[in-house]
Amino acid sequence: ALARIALRGAVRRKSETVLVILGSLLGTAIITGSLIVGDTLDASIRISAPNQLGPVDLVVRSASPASARQAASAMEGFTSAATDGVLDVVVLDTSMASGGPRDTRRAEPRVQLLELSFSEAATMGGDAQATGISGVDPDRGEVVLTRDLADALGRAAGDEVIAYVYGRPLRLTVDRVLPRLGIAGFSTGEDSTSRNAFVAAGTFSRVLERLPAQVAASVPPPQQLVLVSAAGGVFEGADNTAAATEAVEAALAGVRSVRVDPVKEDLLDAAEEAGDSFQQLFLAIGSFAVLAGVLLLVNIFVMLADERKSELGMLRAVGLRRRDLVRLFVIEGAMYATLSAALGTLVGIGVGRVIVAVTGAIFAGFGDLELTFSIDPASTVIGFVAGLLIALATVLLTSLRTSRINIIRAIRELPEPTGGRRRARSAVALAAGLLASTAATAAAVAGDDPIAALLAPSVGAMCLALLLARVLPRRPVLSLVAAALLVWAVVAERFIGFEGGDINVFVVQGVVLTGSAVTLLSFNQETVGRALRSLGGRGNLVTRLGTAYPLARRFRTGLTLATFTLVVFTLVFISVLSSVFGTLTDDTVADEAGGYDLLASAAPSNPLPEGELRRLDGVAEVATLTYGLAEFRVASREDFDRWPLSGVPGDFVATGAPALSEYDTTRYSDEQQVWEAVADDPTLMVADAFFLQDGGGPPEQIVAIGDRVEIRDPASGEVTRRTVAAISRAGVAFSGVMVSAESLDELLTTAAPHRYYVATDPGVDRAALAADLQGRFVANGLEAEAFRDIVEVDTRANQQFFQLMRGYLALGLLVGIAGLGVVMVRAVRERRREVGVLRSLGLPAGKVRAAFLLESGFVAVEGMIVGTLLALVTSWQIVVNSDALGDLDVPFVVPWGELAILLTAALLASLAATALPAQQAARIRPAVALRIAD
Repeated sequence: ALARIALRGAVRRKSETVLVILGSLLGTAIITGSLIVGDTLDASIRISAPNQLGPVDLVVRSASPASARQAASAMEGFTSAATDGVLDVVVLDTSMASGGPRDTRRAEPRVQLLELSFSEAATMGGDAQATGISGVDPDRGEVVLTRDLADALGRAAGDEVIAYVYGRPLRLTVDRVLPRLGIAGFSTGEDSTSRNAFVAAGTFSRVLERLPAQVAASVPPPQQLVLVSAAGGVFEGADNTAAATEAVEAALAGVRSVRVDPVKEDLLDAAEEAGDSFQQLFLAIGSFAVLAGVLLLVNIFVMLADERKSELGMLRAVGLRRRDLVRLFVIEGAMYATLSAALGTLVGIGVGRVIVAVTGAIFAGFGDLELTFSIDPASTVIGFVAGLLIALATVLLTSLRTSRINIIRAIRELPEPTGGRRRARSAVALAAGLLASTAATAAAVAGDDPIAALLAPSVGAMCLALLLARVLPRRPVLSLVAAALLVWAVVAERFIGFEGGDINVFVVQGVVLTGSAVTLLSFNQETVGRALRSLGGRGNLVTRLGTAYPLARRFRTGLTLATFTLVVFTLVFISVLSSVFGTLTDDTVADEAGGYDLLASAAPSNPLPEGELRRLDGVAEVATLTYGLAEFRVASREDFDRWPLSGVPGDFVATGAPALSEYDTTRYSDEQQVWEAVADDPTLMVADAFFLQDGGGPPEQIVAIGDRVEIRDPASGEVTRRTVAAISRAGVAFSGVMVSAESLDELLTTAAPHRYYVATDPGVDRAALAADLQGRFVANGLEAEAFRDIVEVDTRANQQFFQLMRGYLALGLLVGIAGLGVVMVRAVRERRREVGVLRSLGLPAGKVRAAFLLESGFVAVEGMIVGTLLALVTSWQIVVNSDALGDLDVPFVVPWGELAILLTAALLASLAATALPAQQAARIRPAVALRIAD
């Protein structure tokens, strides 16, 4: 019987049911879409395991050719129950060009040349197909390309290519093309492509033998690696990494300056971490839309309870118990929740695909990761269950409140009294809550816990307001407490550091700001209503009718208002931040480049003599940096993390080094002195702005001035310490930590001087010069780019990401608009008798329509104004008066035109959503409305 009663209204009012489900499904869609984005990123990185490693789980690296030979000798004939194959590989990073006429020749500046035994590679790991290797070893004069490199050069089997090995051109014939798979696609870099070329054994040594002795001694030798497969398959082998590593290290016990690198385990860990990070980001941003959906559900069920008040009172009068009333609401809510969760899961798949497409385009701009859309079935189940549970919990809690009705008042449809029984137990609970939240606030402020510092005062303020409202007038008490909480949410950052831009802090701050602002406004709506009616004039009946219902139903109005305010706050906040960061291009270029204009890098095996660049027209100065990847560990972290390291020459400072954000002013009078000290003292280092930072966002301060940082050589495993002398503003060009050239020679055994900071003559077209350098030094694998272009690419990616966030948050705005439409549909049905009375007294249909449109517009405009003001104040506070953006010196810029378009579109959409209900209200016939029972 309860199920029949619960489902009757939904079946009879199908259009309203559809609106409720559509408004409720977006929360589930956002949760599901966020999980799918994480799945995609995880899968896109994990795919490198079979594509670029295959059976390879460990890589043995050596610091010198002598230690490499010793390692290869020690591993010869090595067998272990924990491993499933060993392979010697010689690797050289160089450049390659297609054959044919120069004007049609294609070049690839970053190519990995490899020497290995194809027969041994094909048997490694016990699965020949997983290696990607087929055929026999290439002969002298032949080369085997991977598909990525063949496509980049436009070459196929039988075509000619030119490999530049230590500057010497080797003309090779393509024997065959292999897929990007396993050992054929072997790569341990961050690029998802494998530009590999396999040459005959001994190719590198023959070229070195033909070089002059002085040149051969100065160039970095090829890397001699030992690849090890752990027992198991491509993914299963990673589970045996510890046992395999232990066995290999035991075999290498007598060899110095070698290191066993668990490449596959690190790759899979990075994939999981990246996927989780993106899931958390999109879930946090999407939580605003989920909260909007929750508020919509609460509003719907409050309206249902009010609309059916007489019916519910009759049911209670004939013996229906309160818990049965709750069950009735829960059954109806479960129907809405189940349907919306199921449809929301399907919509979430589409949302996830759109986000992946946009994010993939952003990543493609950097060329380092190719996203492949992927769905873990568990994510769709989690999304469905999460959406269902959120909806059911919302319905249950709302039902417990709305089921508390007085039978007589309900049957007569009399309003509930504003006051209630003041139980001693509730007073004790409120007092305990106030004391606990006060203690929690003090602890949060002392411990720099921003989330607790925002939540604890909110709970305490609510408890205090309810306690004071027992003895003092309710409106001034709640208004004062809400205003105080609003101010605290804005200025809390001054007392608790929000450094790092934690997205969860932003979510909590947005909820607290919205809740306190809506509470303050809801209890002062009469003041707003009087001001609006005075603008419309005493005789303006439309204005009075349009504001009467929102002012009389403060709780309902507050829920709809909160929905709009929350989403508009987030949209405006992100729009302002996007505008702020968009103005930083010129400053970022100056900070990054110092006195230089171009950044160039050559193949490590064939670097350019500095004099060749300096002699070119348009080039004023050149500084050659030794560059490589090192592993760093700071006091706050247990593990070493890989990061770029540059060794700067003494003349680097003269032209103008990157700007510094922080240094010891008691020791150095200016930045010039700091850089001169670093160039002279090999124990000092300058950390870049994004040093060891995971993910995006503003710079985080991982280290402080004077900190001692451990630096490990990836090849030898030797650890050395350096002291942080300064923190740079640079970081976009990924030059990383900077030390003196002497210091880097001590830290890294395999780094080469192949990175160039180039200053140009005044008036030179930098982009044209960069293109000319790349064409002129193809043999050296030179890549050149203007610092401005580097910064603009980074800025463009940031803007695209902000645009993605705005689009994602627009889903929450859809929830608000749908909610407003649902509320207006219900309001028309609930007030059809009142409308009938007004129509019978002579009110024209046009004025009825205008009154309902004004009603929806009134709520929407209020939400937009409040959300916009909160966002502007909060963003101003963060940009101007806080440390949340690190040491960035940014102007506060408001994109008024963009905000005007956004808010106007939202208002028009809101009015469009209520146009049909308003038209239905205008068409109500008085005679019918006054005599219908339902």
